[in-house]
Amino acid sequence: MNDGLLRAYQVMATIVGLNLLIVMAGFIGKLATTDDPGSWWQRNQDTFLVIDQLHGFLFMVLIVIIARLGLRQKWSWGFMLSIIVLACIPVVSFWSERRTSRRVAADPLPAASAV
Repeated sequence: MNDGLLRAYQVMATIVGLNLLIVMAGFIGKLATTDDPGSWWQRNQDTFLVIDQLHGFLFMVLIVIIARLGLRQKWSWGFMLSIIVLACIPVVSFWSERRTSRRVAADPLPAASAV
């Protein structure tokens, strides 16, 4: 089955998950080097600010894709919310993407969208 919405979710979830790891590394690096203004982490604060803002935008796109996928699959709001919350946890977000992809593959499409 060629499911473009599922593929968009998988790609966006992976990009957001990887971006989250970069954001966390920048945050931890900045905190660890607060006493050293000449450190690489401190010198590249502006770069990490751009990455943080990009992450926020990509996360909003991911939420829209999750909502479209969830409404199409007729998932509960609680399940959709759990996907969004798990996407906020580094490394766990990758497990959540696999769990969601398996659920889509296991659930037949609702009759209204199966055209």
